[in-house]
Amino acid sequence: METTRQTILSILRRRRATVDDLTKELGLAPATVRRHLDILARDGHVDVEQVRRSTGRPHYLFSLSESGEDLFPKHYVRITNRLIEEIVALEPEETADCSGPDLANLVFEKMAKRLAQRVAPHVHGADLAERIAAVTDALNGEGIAFDVEERDGDYLLIGRGCPCPRAAGRQRQVCAHDQRLLSTLLAADVSYVEPETVGDGGFCAYRVSQVEPETVATE
Repeated sequence: METTRQTILSILRRRRATVDDLTKELGLAPATVRRHLDILARDGHVDVEQVRRSTGRPHYLFSLSESGEDLFPKHYVRITNRLIEEIVALEPEETADCSGPDLANLVFEKMAKRLAQRVAPHVHGADLAERIAAVTDALNGEGIAFDVEERDGDYLLIGRGCPCPRAAGRQRQVCAHDQRLLSTLLAADVSYVEPETVGDGGFCAYRVSQVEPETVATE
């Protein structure tokens, strides 16, 4: 695949975009961008949505399709191996009377704790930005990739290439371990964000905020 199309897919992996958005970011002529998008759409790698505006002609938003996501490297084997390790290590008394959701919670909770213990020694930094950089770098080595964006004084972490949306019908329960993992490693307030609200439907998204030190009341 040509480099320009790879770049377009990388941009669309981060967010939806119009032809104008891509033209500005790539520094290419609109006709050139449209030609690449036509080829990517023909091959099923991008989806397009018509958005009507209050005035003027409607515009089109392009996004990465499931087929397009499959073009990027995956770390499913590493994730699967961690899951198998935790399942094999379960004791009978831990799983007694467990429903499917209960068992999933238990396994992911154990996996998050074990991963936090392995990653924590590599996390250094006096401020939140440094810790986020260290954590995302360490987790990327474990097969868990996040894009980082600054939003309104906080940080938005968007998980890429996670199998959970496909395997679990986008149930937040399955991805909740990421939230606990990030909160533990960053010593910060980590809250779940609906991916659609930041233009990244189909991915895990978290807002990370600095934990304010408790103030001591004075008489």
